[in-house]
Amino acid sequence: MSSYILDKAYAIEDAGGVEAFRAVIQGTNAGDAGLPAAANDGSILGVTVHGQTRQGGHVAVRKAGIARVVAAGAISLGAPVNISGTSGKVKAINEAASTKIECLGFAETAASADGDVIEIFISIHERTAP
Repeated sequence: MSSYILDKAYAIEDAGGVEAFRAVIQGTNAGDAGLPAAANDGSILGVTVHGQTRQGGHVAVRKAGIARVVAAGAISLGAPVNISGTSGKVKAINEAASTKIECLGFAETAASADGDVIEIFISIHERTAP
């Protein structure tokens, strides 16, 4: 069950909007959010709690606590996760050694395939791959 500590509303920059349970990053202006431009993108804001189909419309973004998010593939229980690409899905961290990693959090439930919805404990931080 998802539980929250902090949700905040952000205006969506993307023309097609954004789906529920997707990682979003800081937009161009304060108060804006958008889908990531690439895997392991930085400036993570959190995870959308619901969808928003309209550009400029607002969406609640979970910034702290437990959130549901869409997995891009198999993720083990407890694995650290980051952004997998431009869709806002997450993946288990698998970057090459010495790569700076933008970690979103840790898997509270496991995923077996692309499209599974899992729960994560949000713990946004940077780390270096061993």
